[in-house]
Amino acid sequence: MDGLTVQQSLNGHRKMNIFITGGSKGIGRAIVEKLSPINNNIIFTCNHSVETAKDLAKLFPNSSFYTCDLRDFEQCSIISQEVISKFGRIDVLINNAGYDNDALFSKMDKQIWDDVLNVNLNSIFNFTKLFLPLMIENGWGRIVNVTSIAGFTGAFGKSNYAAAKAGIVGFTKSLAMELGSKGITVNAVAPGAIETDMLNRIPEKYKLKILESIPTKRFGKPDEVADLVAFLISDQAAYITGQTVHINGGSYL
Repeated sequence: MDGLTVQQSLNGHRKMNIFITGGSKGIGRAIVEKLSPINNNIIFTCNHSVETAKDLAKLFPNSSFYTCDLRDFEQCSIISQEVISKFGRIDVLINNAGYDNDALFSKMDKQIWDDVLNVNLNSIFNFTKLFLPLMIENGWGRIVNVTSIAGFTGAFGKSNYAAAKAGIVGFTKSLAMELGSKGITVNAVAPGAIETDMLNRIPEKYKLKILESIPTKRFGKPDEVADLVAFLISDQAAYITGQTVHINGGSYL
């Protein structure tokens, strides 16, 4: 660190190195756009939206991306080695990537179950496991996991998705217990109905029913979730760990 502690580097002496999974669209893109103008290096992953990721990286010279199947630990391991070789460390990990494939449980086959669990839950093991040792060595880090209101309320036709998102909450609490004494906080954000592709795929009549159930009478915006994530990785949130912060317009009270 050339004589600078990690904490000093985060107070303006050096850039933070921030790694975001699923950063090419939706909430992930909003997080990239929120954090890139600040004095940070942003590294994000995408899977299928390569052209979108290229366009985003062009907008922010301090950002870069990797195409990655987050279910593949070996692929994640190779990418983590490249990232650490280039940047030296990751200070902030945001496990954002998500995926849904809906079906009534009575009609859900094993492949649909496995795919959703692997992308939403099992994948957060990979980069957390790979970047955590350097966070511990440096004595500072921030981990933010993106879960969902569905992990608390359940959701019709989304037993796989709800189970995965509920698992993230337990993971967040457990990891926070293990890392609190090491200068690392671990928190989760639980968005409700946010204006993303996932919401837009819902038929209009069902979207209207969802809207009626939201006390604020509007859907959330990805940049509002990004603002919350930015707070949780800041010094102002240093005494917050193991928490899931809900952002849903009052849908879950």
